[in-house]
Amino acid sequence: MAIKSNSGIGRALLIILSAWPVMTAFGQEPPDTTKERQPYPEPRSLGSDIMAVPQFILDVPVSLLQGFSGFIIEDLYAGALAAEVGALIGNMDRIWGFYPVFSTGSRSGVEYGLGFRSKGVFTSEERLKVKGSYSAHDYRNFKMQYRAPNFIGPDMGITVLGQYRQRPWESFYGLGNNSLEKNQVNYNPKHSHFQGGSLWTISDRWKLEMALGYDAYNIFDGEDPNLEGDIDLIVSNLQLASPEVRGTRFWSLGGTLDHDWRNSNGQPTSGGRESISLTYHKSTRKSDELKFWQMTVDLRHYLELFKKRTLALRALLESHDITGNSPALPFYLKSSLGGAENLRGYRNGRFLDNDLALVSIEYRYPLLEMIDAFLFLDEGRVFQSLSDHFKWHDWKYSYGAGLRLWDNDELMVRTSLAKSKEDTRFYLEFSDAF
Repeated sequence: MAIKSNSGIGRALLIILSAWPVMTAFGQEPPDTTKERQPYPEPRSLGSDIMAVPQFILDVPVSLLQGFSGFIIEDLYAGALAAEVGALIGNMDRIWGFYPVFSTGSRSGVEYGLGFRSKGVFTSEERLKVKGSYSAHDYRNFKMQYRAPNFIGPDMGITVLGQYRQRPWESFYGLGNNSLEKNQVNYNPKHSHFQGGSLWTISDRWKLEMALGYDAYNIFDGEDPNLEGDIDLIVSNLQLASPEVRGTRFWSLGGTLDHDWRNSNGQPTSGGRESISLTYHKSTRKSDELKFWQMTVDLRHYLELFKKRTLALRALLESHDITGNSPALPFYLKSSLGGAENLRGYRNGRFLDNDLALVSIEYRYPLLEMIDAFLFLDEGRVFQSLSDHFKWHDWKYSYGAGLRLWDNDELMVRTSLAKSKEDTRFYLEFSDAF
């Protein structure tokens, strides 16, 4: 069934259908107060979320979400209903593919779900990803990402991102690089995010993205029965100011300059990738004068030693700068170290402050055609201010090993075992990564 079209109406319909579940999540957003103690309306199940995804996914039985963690769905394509939708849009070169979502963590528990992605349906280099997941500890995540570098013209494209997250067992240890593990408490953040932007392909290696976004945050009492989760007691015990635990809403406007000269997305053995982003955030409420800038610099370089034995190097800097008479940043908006993406031997969000610095090194070596093993070392530190309080001592470190399953386009699966002074962490992820 091969169909072909460049219909602009088809493109618009594809984006609207994909974004619908995110817009629905905004419409069902809970009351804006950190003191709200009434339970939410019964949250939708993952199956309900899946049913809200575009019509072509309706043919996929929700029963696929149960017990599929032992295999990968590689060639599941849309059925008759999808063909009808496709006929309305026009002929398409490529039909959709589905894949399982699976990860595990000590806070979230086992997380599973269903993802969908397409590539190059309407324009070259186009990507659409939709993912929904649910975990044993009631973590919920829905994400839709659409990126079409040539949507408007040969060098002009668009990006759309929508996400809803709920994390009832999240940990908080206090602020600063010297926060103590024994002070661990529990809270429940709920975050909705929507962002749209324009993408300018300056050259094969350089891209500039400008984006306008909206965020809504609420925090509520944590649900981990083994930790203190009452917001009022957390404020008192950790001596926090009330603005640091409030919910907030804000618009954001910013840009990212990306220089990507890797020789492969899935298994780079030479080249690198550098990006710098600068974003301004401003509260949408008259009662909250939150205003701040956020800057992120992410530098990555890959060096082949011999026979695809590769050193992967990374340096990351992040800084927040509050402007005017803005109140303090809520703690969940501050720079964060710990978790699968940085300082892997520590729990997610283990260290929080205004700014952070991180360096990582990985030694990767091939085991099979599409599988690499790696050894790594991470070192990082949070700061009240990088410019005023930067120090070379008391950096936290973690080390470990893992496996990467990749194809030429992206990293498909990553598993790692990480060790630090406080903990031993195991990660299993179906995701893009360093």
